[in-house]
Amino acid sequence: MLRRASLELSLPGSTATYWRASYQHQKFFPLDRKLTLAVNGELGLAKSYGNKELPFFKNYYAGGIGSVRGFDSGSLGPRDPSNGDPIGGTKRLVGNAELLFPVPGMGNDNSMRLSAFVDAGNVWGYDSKFSLGSLRYSGGVALAWSSPMGPLKFSWANPFNKKPEDKVQRLQFQMGSVF
Repeated sequence: MLRRASLELSLPGSTATYWRASYQHQKFFPLDRKLTLAVNGELGLAKSYGNKELPFFKNYYAGGIGSVRGFDSGSLGPRDPSNGDPIGGTKRLVGNAELLFPVPGMGNDNSMRLSAFVDAGNVWGYDSKFSLGSLRYSGGVALAWSSPMGPLKFSWANPFNKKPEDKVQRLQFQMGSVF
């Protein structure tokens, strides 16, 4: 199990005055000798104070292999009206459920595993209201390999409720930490 909470607070009088808080809870449930259920939930909130704006680099993002697979990385949430690019937001909610199982034919080799997953999440801007009805969902399959070069993860996901402005990326790859 993993529980992680963080709080960032800029000092009054700084050029950027804001606070940013996040919480993550992740747990693995062994169902039998070969099946494990992994669940993950994340919540993030940020706000500026002192009549200043939240610095753009402190915005939250969602979409991609680290949050809601099947959507392009960082593409969910508010967009720049002039060009349609994602600009991130001040509120973030992500949830994942993943059923992990061994790769058939690999015997006792635990360096590779397959999974079936469902992801949900979104990002909301400062003036947009947090709404569970605006969550994006996806489901798919993934392959994780603890390779000699480090952890690798490949996923194929299909978004369930994509909106016209959402950017889809069904096949994704990650090198480094894995869920």
